[in-house]
Amino acid sequence: MADIIEFGKKAENLKSEREITFRQRKIEALRKIFQCTRCMLRCSKCGSQLDTQPDECTKFATPYSFCKCCQEEYEEYRDRIGGNRTDTACYWHNAVWMKTWETWLDHQRALDQYRQSKEFLQLLEEVEHLLRK
Repeated sequence: MADIIEFGKKAENLKSEREITFRQRKIEALRKIFQCTRCMLRCSKCGSQLDTQPDECTKFATPYSFCKCCQEEYEEYRDRIGGNRTDTACYWHNAVWMKTWETWLDHQRALDQYRQSKEFLQLLEEVEHLLRK
């Protein structure tokens, strides 16, 4: 009789393991969104480490942290979208390059919308509650 499996206890242990795994997934989801996509020490576009020295003022205020190269590209992109610039010394800044910037900015807007979604905000609350325990 000593070898009888206590199904209640076994089920409780499995439930506990699933809850721990689910809790870890929640925390990892938040870590990726905040640590990886919004790191203020890395360029939002290319991922290179940013210079810690403040740069000269830029032409456009951006909600993203850019390295010097990506900032210059962004400014050119904005100038060209606004019709303020048609020529470029960089022949590779063609229509596909413009589309790349457009789709990257669309992706960033989608991430921002996701961060503001009801479900994501609920996840934030749940993880905050877990961390307070």
